[in-house]
Amino acid sequence: MRLWDINDNSQRLMNLFFEQLVRSKWDRHRIYNFAFVYIKDNLSDSDYDDIPEAAFDYLADIESSIIGYCSYDSFLKIPDEPHNKNELIAYVRGQKWKN
Repeated sequence: MRLWDINDNSQRLMNLFFEQLVRSKWDRHRIYNFAFVYIKDNLSDSDYDDIPEAAFDYLADIESSIIGYCSYDSFLKIPDEPHNKNELIAYVRGQKWKN
């Protein structure tokens, strides 16, 4: 994240990373905990200072796609979750994935 560059492949590589987590059968709860609890808890203040704002903007978009504070089309799609649009919206926004 420190080396994030909007002009290079940073976003593409991070997208591939999250896609790989999904392909590896990680569920929404595990992905969220890893990306937004574990990593956050293990960053120092100097780490935050060294990470570009564009990287944090990207992570905010990813977080929204996981917790459902975005349009349905932007939801992170995970195979073992409901496929019906309304059911998936209720599942994600209702935080049923946290159970």
